[in-house]
Amino acid sequence: MKMKHRLLLLLAASMLVLAGTVSCGKPDPVTPPEENVDDKPGKPDTPDTPDTPDTPDTPDTPDTPDTPDQPQKKTLSILAIGNSFSVDAMQYLYDILKETGLEEVVLGNLYIGGCSLATHASNFSANSASYTYYKNTTGTWTNTTSAKPLTALQERSWDIITMQQASGDSGIASTYSPYLANLKKIVMAACPDARLVWHMTWAYQGNSTHSSFPKYNSDQMTMYNDILSAVREKVLTDSDFSLVIPCGTAVQNLRTSHFGDRITRDGYHMSYNVGRFVTAMTWAKALTGCDLSAITYTPPSYSYENRDIAAIKEAADNAVLNPYVVTESSFPPQPGDEGIESDDPVEVLRLSGFDPDLFTVLPLEITKWAYYNSSNATYYKTMYTTTMSNPPTNIKRFVVSRIFTREEIPVGSVIILKKDYQYRPEGWVNMAKNTSSARPAEVTDQVVTVSEAWWGTWTHRAFNISKVGKPDLSDAEAEEAGKSLTIFIPKP
Repeated sequence: MKMKHRLLLLLAASMLVLAGTVSCGKPDPVTPPEENVDDKPGKPDTPDTPDTPDTPDTPDTPDTPDTPDQPQKKTLSILAIGNSFSVDAMQYLYDILKETGLEEVVLGNLYIGGCSLATHASNFSANSASYTYYKNTTGTWTNTTSAKPLTALQERSWDIITMQQASGDSGIASTYSPYLANLKKIVMAACPDARLVWHMTWAYQGNSTHSSFPKYNSDQMTMYNDILSAVREKVLTDSDFSLVIPCGTAVQNLRTSHFGDRITRDGYHMSYNVGRFVTAMTWAKALTGCDLSAITYTPPSYSYENRDIAAIKEAADNAVLNPYVVTESSFPPQPGDEGIESDDPVEVLRLSGFDPDLFTVLPLEITKWAYYNSSNATYYKTMYTTTMSNPPTNIKRFVVSRIFTREEIPVGSVIILKKDYQYRPEGWVNMAKNTSSARPAEVTDQVVTVSEAWWGTWTHRAFNISKVGKPDLSDAEAEEAGKSLTIFIPKP
């Protein structure tokens, strides 16, 4: 009997030990997979304690079911403290980022045209309601005027906040201090968890008429190299910045391609079809490391050849890989890329493969020192002229055609443009007001064939014509500008 009693005690003790290893209805803690937790040595055994009398068994409590882990939503929020160059770079960014697998993208841009670090620092210190706050959470940009910077900073927990210098001062390191430090201090206090990122902007087009270009001897490579020097001195030495978005290098890379030095719309702002596209690609690549070859998005208002897309993506990829050196494009200029060397529009038409005898010239009925703006709230279908009571200050940069219908410029027509000029083919749908984002972009292509896509949904079009760089035109120059565009329509 003693032996049997001892065996029963040993069996009860074993059951108690095993019970100590059973879960009490709570799931075991889960170690995040990215963490490597070293095994820890076990505690030394404690001396045996005298047996205590058995307590009556209590009913087992059912285990609570494990709650499955909820997958974390892939989100990215970016706030730019910028100017028109951040508007350019971010225009197509939302659509590109959505293709990288992000489920939620939030973009913000605190904008003042031409704004410098000095002005930003002053405005942020005073929390001045001086900004237009652009925002994009759905693929469409909205804006709030008279916005205060601290309101935008505190709106959400931003993942990334970008800063940049005004383009004219971007290559002058002395203009960064003390303003960058002052601005940074305010931003970091309001958003301590945000990553600070520097947006390195681009050098002007070689023939730019920007008033700040003489600071760099009006030389593109001088400006580019000075921008690199300023970034190396003022940003790369600052541990608060986690990253540089090398748009300046992406643009310079693309200038070695068949696009040449023709990716701005006015000598310094990015062109709508190419310049804005390559800078958005650069932001996406730098901020997410995404595979640009997998991106299928293209801006919907424009058409691209395969080599165009390849050159744009390559320029962005190489800029992120080598941010401070120009990488030559694998898509260099080919014969014909620079256009046909002739000022005779009939000869250009013939050399472009058309038979001039099958076309007739459409009279444009040019008005000097005038233009249309189809997105203006009041004058969206009224010609701006010098005879207005308060004409725009830029009125002398343009000449404009009359408004044409689809029937007057049929599909198959050919538009010929002289070198060093550009035009905006304004568009209206039944002469209704446009949004600024839908307003047609400026064109510098020498030859454009009118297609169904060119008309799209437009029912009416007109042509604002200017010189590249948009200088004011003298009377004689306005006469020449009016002759720079020729539209050939098919004979009936």
